[in-house]
Amino acid sequence: MTVSKGTSTSYIKYNTEPGGKKMRECILVIGAHPDDELLGTAGTLKKFIDEGHQVISIVVALGRKEEAHHIQEFGKLANKELGIDEVIFLGHPNLELESIPLHLLTKEIEKLIQKYKPSKIFTHHYGDLNIDHQITFKAVLTATRPLPNKEPIELITFETVSSSEWNASTSDNLFKPNYFVDITSNIDAKINALKYYDVEMRKFPHPRSYEGVKHLGRVRGMTIGVPYAEAFEVIRRVWK
Repeated sequence: MTVSKGTSTSYIKYNTEPGGKKMRECILVIGAHPDDELLGTAGTLKKFIDEGHQVISIVVALGRKEEAHHIQEFGKLANKELGIDEVIFLGHPNLELESIPLHLLTKEIEKLIQKYKPSKIFTHHYGDLNIDHQITFKAVLTATRPLPNKEPIELITFETVSSSEWNASTSDNLFKPNYFVDITSNIDAKINALKYYDVEMRKFPHPRSYEGVKHLGRVRGMTIGVPYAEAFEVIRRVWK
């Protein structure tokens, strides 16, 4: 994939096969809990799917105990709404990822990378308040380390409403968006997908509300001059 950067926005130009045909890419989105995988990325993932790329969702932990009996079914329906057919639930206990040796979680993710060979991975931002988000980021960061004779993987972090903005705003953990995606045509698809996660949504002005998600989309959209956008912080991008 070829990338050219502006001062605040990264514009993507896909590699092409002979004849100018775009190559189909595999993209992984790795969230700590059910709904995390879509809150910050659903509009962008829909764009990838509409362009013919494969998207696979991976959910590391079970989520809240009171919703555990049905949340996976809701998750499958939410992802299906966007066109994501494969959702992988690793099934680790909610808010207990710190009890798992990091290298074991890293190995789980490495096996998924070996299986699917993604060109890019979206995951949590390192500065999120939620500890499961932080651990998920560390495991993904380690699993995607660039090694000789291996294809590099783009590592991109998303913001998660009610976590990314709730941590102390220090220079070392602040979400610093440098990659924006216009999701104006997909904002309704994003909200429709999140409705399957209604048990996880809250009433406005809670940030994890339908209105909160749309308001953040408008803020990110204004940053780049469009009605709605999603924002990301790129951790690693390699042009070979």
